[in-house]
Amino acid sequence: MADGREVDQGELLGVAKDEERARSLLRALRTLSTGPDPKLREMANGVLRGNLSAEQAFTDPEYTAALFSGADKVRRAGESRSDAEAREAGARFGEWQRARDAEQEREEKDSDGGSQDRQSAERPGAPGGLRGPDQLHGIRPGNRFGHR
Repeated sequence: MADGREVDQGELLGVAKDEERARSLLRALRTLSTGPDPKLREMANGVLRGNLSAEQAFTDPEYTAALFSGADKVRRAGESRSDAEAREAGARFGEWQRARDAEQEREEKDSDGGSQDRQSAERPGAPGGLRGPDQLHGIRPGNRFGHR
């Protein structure tokens, strides 16, 4: 399929299992394709161009190591931030979530005539999606290693 076009979410259904996850995976791959980590850029661009299947990318030891390394950096940064930094990050996440939800609504309307009512009923939390840190009302959840 390496014909110069980008894969679409339908081509990611084998890994994602449903359309919402496929859409999310496609957005994540686009983000990784321009990110700072060269190994993740290589992986994401390979999948987006069709040079590499998602299954191959997610089972390749080098790519999975890069993914876990990035996730570990994010986890450590989250654990070391102050309460004020956590609140600020929560507010930024809330803004990002609202923009993402608006983008998703536009995509859904474009793709299937707008099944937002069905979508909202299936997704817990706020009207536009899952709960983010800004909706936890000041509660900082613990991680798998216990509360902070």
